Amino acid sequence: LQPYRLSLNSKYSKAVIYHFEAFINQSFYQDFENSVFQKNGSTKFLDPRQDRQAQFSSFVALRNLSWNEVLRKGTKYYSEEFSKFCDQKMSCIITSLNWTRPWPEQLLQAFFVAAKCIWLLHLLAFSFNPPLGILRVEENRSFDPHYMEDLVTDRQRSQGSSRVKIMVVPGFYVQDRILRWNFKG
Repeated sequence: LQPYRLSLNSKYSKAVIYHFEAFINQSFYQDFENSVFQKNGSTKFLDPRQDRQAQFSSFVALRNLSWNEVLRKGTKYYSEEFSKFCDQKMSCIITSLNWTRPWPEQLLQAFFVAAKCIWLLHLLAFSFNPPLGILRVEENRSFDPHYMEDLVTDRQRSQGSSRVKIMVVPGFYVQDRILRWNFKG
């Protein structure tokens, strides 16, 4: 993919968008299972209760953070951890797509909004005891409508069992329930 040269006017445009969204989400949700959102990361507090309270306090402090505030002072002013998260995720996306040009402000703002939503979700997930678990599904797994949402509803279903082509957005385990994302096209 080349930035500034995306053309989605073909009959395959939905599939391209889903694959691109899956790639972005895979980058964003990588290491979500770790309480500090980093591979092999360690918590700030050894006491689990204190760690959960700190996660929730961070959630409350950052939930109303706006793009204009970030433009004025930067993300690091509000949270060093969130700033590091944004830098790591942006670097991952830029490197994977081999983009070299600066991002326009509109794209940076969209990135900030997405990063903030996922960061807040992570903080909230680790405010619970036990933390909310993430549900990922690998390619070619049998499709199970109890755990998954089919995004391509306009196609003819085959008589055999359906297989997962790509996981666009992960789900979450909330106690004994599954939280799935529902999309309307």
